[in-house]
Amino acid sequence: NAVAQANLAECYEDGEGVEQDEEKAFFWYKKAAEQGNAVGQLGTGICYEDGEGVEQDLEQAVYWYRKAAEQEYARAQSVLGCCYHNGDGVEQDYEQAVYWFREAIKQDDVVGQRNLGLCYENGEGVEKDLEQAAYWYKEAAGQGDADAQYRLGMCYENGEGVEKDLEQAAYWYKEAAGQ
Repeated sequence: NAVAQANLAECYEDGEGVEQDEEKAFFWYKKAAEQGNAVGQLGTGICYEDGEGVEQDLEQAVYWYRKAAEQEYARAQSVLGCCYHNGDGVEQDYEQAVYWFREAIKQDDVVGQRNLGLCYENGEGVEKDLEQAAYWYKEAAGQGDADAQYRLGMCYENGEGVEKDLEQAAYWYKEAAGQ
């Protein structure tokens, strides 16, 4: 059962109910991944990216992230977007990063929202648009993302993409600081 294998991998990864063991975590993630389980595919990718339980291999990480992302697993879509954004395991490609962030956003993924905001703020893969940046920061901030809350506070403090509002800036800084 691939779901049980992925769950067992998480137990080994976190040391929950068993002694923590990165090699066993990788073994069970990969077993689940090979059966098409998206959680297992993401976990396998993370192990390859971080070199946990297996030798680090960023290209293999991207391979497994893509497998999970193509199953519409939002977290994997965001992670794959980050790989494209940063050039980790693939050639840097901001347009592909934006594509995967948008795919993740279709499922209200907070990381995709925040990272799309960053792309709009910096004009990476999209035309620079501070209003869109602030919009996506606000979406992610509303879901409790501390980095997005901080960035939204900066938007309000500097009047970038939103009307300058120091009370709103302070509010979002407090939200971010509280985490």
